[in-house]
Amino acid sequence: MFKKYAAALMAAVMMLSLSACGKKDESSKAEDIIIDATEIKYDTQTVEVGSIGSIYDIQNTEFTYPYKEYVYIKQNGIIGKLYTGDTIEEGELICELISDDLSDELETQKVVTDSAKETYDNMAASGVTGAELEKAKVNYELEQNNYDRLLDKASLSKIYAPCSGKISMNGGELHAGDKVQAGQYLCEIADTSSKYLCAFVNNEPLENVNFGSKVEVTQMNGTSVEGRVVDMLMVEGGVYGSGVNYVIDLPEGTEFNGFGAIHVFFSVNYKENTIVIDQRALKSSGGRKYVNVLVDGTKVEMDVETGMVDKNGRKVEILSGLEGGEQLIVNTSNN
Repeated sequence: MFKKYAAALMAAVMMLSLSACGKKDESSKAEDIIIDATEIKYDTQTVEVGSIGSIYDIQNTEFTYPYKEYVYIKQNGIIGKLYTGDTIEEGELICELISDDLSDELETQKVVTDSAKETYDNMAASGVTGAELEKAKVNYELEQNNYDRLLDKASLSKIYAPCSGKISMNGGELHAGDKVQAGQYLCEIADTSSKYLCAFVNNEPLENVNFGSKVEVTQMNGTSVEGRVVDMLMVEGGVYGSGVNYVIDLPEGTEFNGFGAIHVFFSVNYKENTIVIDQRALKSSGGRKYVNVLVDGTKVEMDVETGMVDKNGRKVEILSGLEGGEQLIVNTSNN
């Protein structure tokens, strides 16, 4: 503004110099030029009390059993037995693979292992010492290791339920007699002892929503309660796609209709009844933050303390320095 004023003043002075020998009405025109040069029009906004932050309305909600165990086939084989019920108890057999060759191999190896142990025990009991006894011991340990390895392999042919709950068997696509491979998905078991309201968010998690975050839950019948996030579960390729399931705990006794969408509102760094201004109006210099306020036609600098900035960077909260109602200068060309 100083440069603009100085330029106008110098131009006026030059005109005065050039017209020094002229008439009085010409000098009056020069004075008019100076007055016009000092007139500045500001773009202003009235400082208001408002809100800042974000509210996300999530409608992909359902009451479900969010805690699940996923079970996979442990080795290649053919399904001999397969669980067909809807619910299962922890430790029950889910699937058993047919492996006659392994059974025969186990039986043969047990005989060999028992024989090696008997030989070693008899030699030790009869007083044999030295390299001969050590050789018998090593042979017995080797056969025992072979037998244990086969037992471990046999244990992979039987799959037991890791927990109790509702079981869903691979979309109903597996049957006895089917060939399966190690690592193939078998089923999921949902823990039916823990049912929660879950709100699903596609792709990335919501910023600043964590364990313990409060949410507002409403339904069209007028039900409105405050819940809180008790868990965040990653979902890959679910009903709604891939994303995050927010597990929400509701107050005891909360009831909803069997119809009507349930909305979950996540308030992310949301504040009401606070001073909020246009980010363009905020100035800074050497660590100092201030705004320009128009008071009786004059620009006045006022120091401020800032708080939150909205996610778009367009609004900023003012913690102190403004009370609301002030005329804030927001244009940048004349500030």
